[in-house]
Amino acid sequence: MSAVRPTGPLDRVAGAHDAAVLAVARRGEPVARAGLADALQVTPQAISKILSRLSDRGLMEEAGTVSWGPGKPTTLYRIVPSSRRAIGLHLSRSRVHGVVADLTGAVVARHEVPITPGDEPAQLLGLLTGAARELARAGDGELLGLGLGMPGPVDSSAGRPRGAARSDPWHDVPLRDLLVEELRMPVLLDHDSRAALVGESWSQPGLLENAALVLAEDGLGASLRLDGTMVRGAHSQAGEVGHTVVQLGGVPCPCGRRGCAQAEYRAALDRGDDALAAEVLAAVVLNLVRLLDVDRVVLGGRSMYAHHAASMDAVRRALAEGLHGESWVHVEVMLSTRGVDLIAAGAACEVLEHEYGLPTALVGPSPE
Repeated sequence: MSAVRPTGPLDRVAGAHDAAVLAVARRGEPVARAGLADALQVTPQAISKILSRLSDRGLMEEAGTVSWGPGKPTTLYRIVPSSRRAIGLHLSRSRVHGVVADLTGAVVARHEVPITPGDEPAQLLGLLTGAARELARAGDGELLGLGLGMPGPVDSSAGRPRGAARSDPWHDVPLRDLLVEELRMPVLLDHDSRAALVGESWSQPGLLENAALVLAEDGLGASLRLDGTMVRGAHSQAGEVGHTVVQLGGVPCPCGRRGCAQAEYRAALDRGDDALAAEVLAAVVLNLVRLLDVDRVVLGGRSMYAHHAASMDAVRRALAEGLHGESWVHVEVMLSTRGVDLIAAGAACEVLEHEYGLPTALVGPSPE
């Protein structure tokens, strides 16, 4: 089975309309034909056909009626969360954390296994496939596939981790193809921070159209969504803020340079200097906001949750000072509510988005 299912022009047109209705329905409240027609600027007749099609596929269902005055009561519709599910895995240096997410992106099952330092790719592949098979037994509805988020750089088009150094055991391994061969299901591979932002966007449709997500895990990374489109870059490396220099002649970084943001951040935490670590993070966020003009910044990752109070204060202070005098510029800073599920849930949502998300052009390499 291929990792990405091809679609023809007619499929994409129908899919865009269906996806738009599902996006409105994912907000949680039951919806009516008239409201959908007005929101999407299409005729009520077109909405009726879309709702019929989605209901036939089990994605939507009737949710009672409501009367708003004289005349026939209006039928309401809602999404069916249990109709579809996807597996999401997060591969870090210490563990494989996996979830099953329903059609709304809500987590319905979890599974985690530790990683032994020094494990080779063959052993790690066994852990990944074992976790996926365990999770495949959980949840209801059609299983769409597997999403995997991992530290970058990751070439999601080729399905290969590129690795920060050739000594990385995963460097240029055809990981997606290996998983497809073992599991016989569609697989999507992506950078952990991009998966996280897709998950945040899927669960909050329309909220994060111009946003950055800054992830603090083993290192620092970021993902970008501009004008509703995920930004990948010419080499699938957009958002590698961990290797931007914040201190000339600073702490040595494994990449060979000094003063990289993630090296400075990690060194400060190792010294117990949470305040300095928060200042490093704040500098990264301010630079992103200045460069990209986003209006929302999401902070997440295991390290972030452990030090979130200091991090949030430092980021908000840096933005207030850095944007001083520009009262028309508003940037909202929020902490992801997904906790340790952030990347795994996001990877599952990437599978859901591939099947039912609004079609958008990628900036950078196109999917196969």
